Amino acid sequence: MAKSARGGQNTKRLLPGKLFWLAIAATSCVVFALLHFIFGSISADTLTATTGINKTVEVTTLIASSIQMNFDVPASYQAKTIKYAPVPAGEKVIALTFDDGPWPETTESILATLKKEQIKATFYMVGQPLKSFPEIGKKVLADGHVIANHTLHHWYHKMTPLVAQREIEDTQQIIREVLNVETAYFRPPGGVLTNGLVAYAQKQGQSVNMWSVDSNDSHPKRPSPEAMLKTILANATPGGIVLMHDGGGNHGNTAKAVPQIIAKLREQGYKFVTVPELLEISSAGAEKVAKATDLPVGS
Repeated sequence: MAKSARGGQNTKRLLPGKLFWLAIAATSCVVFALLHFIFGSISADTLTATTGINKTVEVTTLIASSIQMNFDVPASYQAKTIKYAPVPAGEKVIALTFDDGPWPETTESILATLKKEQIKATFYMVGQPLKSFPEIGKKVLADGHVIANHTLHHWYHKMTPLVAQREIEDTQQIIREVLNVETAYFRPPGGVLTNGLVAYAQKQGQSVNMWSVDSNDSHPKRPSPEAMLKTILANATPGGIVLMHDGGGNHGNTAKAVPQIIAKLREQGYKFVTVPELLEISSAGAEKVAKATDLPVGS
């Protein structure tokens, strides 16, 4: 009986402690829900100003790291391979895209320009550099840009179904672990459609994104900023997708060209959107425009 009595006394003594931790848990759930609601609609700049933390990446990490971001594809574009997206008349929009990063200096220089011009772009990241330079990748996301998959090794050669799967899924896992992002946007390295990557991506319902305007900045002999500008202006069209590179080597000329490209396209009346925004605009006007362009594998 004495033992039972001591057990009863212990239960009474522990009860307030249990209630305390239950209260803490309940409060945490409420706070998390409020953070999800509030910070999901506040820009990183506002968070920085409000919290007094100078680095935007730190704000994202401290406050929003537990809130997963999903870049989903409109139903009409799932498992499609596109060069551009037909848009309704009057929608003079174009998407700037950057491949092969994140990369020291170049990515950060391009980000600074995009932030100054208040433009959002789409970054097709390679798994290996994202793993090597995670803080730069976090800065891309913190600045509000779209994250897309560009494989693990940037290989062009023919792959078995298993290797193709690993190239895409391993990169998805790195994006998930580093950025807490799920993305259904994919670009095959070199635009190669027949090596097994596109077939796998389409089976997963992903949007395979080619381009309608090639800046040619990946050529071994890098074009000058002026040459890039001329090429892009000559080929830009509403609903277009512009290919540039922020990683995979020295792309200093690209970083220098971006401010000129933005200024000249704006003079022509273009507005800048991300690839998901472009597809949403196209999908919204789908009844008035042609169906999404689907490139057959091998074209």
